[in-house]
Amino acid sequence: MTVQHFTEGKIYFDDELSKNAWEMAQQLNPPSLSPNPALNIKESTKAFLIELVVPGLTHEDLNIYLADNNMLVLQYKRDNNEFESVLTQRHWRQEFKMRSFVRQIPVHPEMVQLDQIKITSKNGIVSIRLPKTEALSGKVAPVMPFSNN
Repeated sequence: MTVQHFTEGKIYFDDELSKNAWEMAQQLNPPSLSPNPALNIKESTKAFLIELVVPGLTHEDLNIYLADNNMLVLQYKRDNNEFESVLTQRHWRQEFKMRSFVRQIPVHPEMVQLDQIKITSKNGIVSIRLPKTEALSGKVAPVMPFSNN
């Protein structure tokens, strides 16, 4: 396989298999199989909004808290005792199941009113609204207040 570099900064491959390697990898390992649920972080003039996709769950099913190290922790622990459900229901096919997960998002306390955080859920999306501090309200954050991990 020959790799050629062009001035546009793109890499081109000389055989069809290599050209389609990325597409094939996505088909074999789709992003939806990640153990962590998908996450969106948005910013408005008054607040930051974190949206977490958790099909079949609500915010009451999650353990959401602010840790001492200014980390917003989003945690779900699945009950591993499935013996009772085997006796009461039968799965003919099961292609999805919510797995246990922990997401930690750093929060800058100087940018967010920590005592005003609101958590809601609707249609499998948990929304966490973090109002901006007075100093930041009406402005765009000078740095990214969260990281995605």
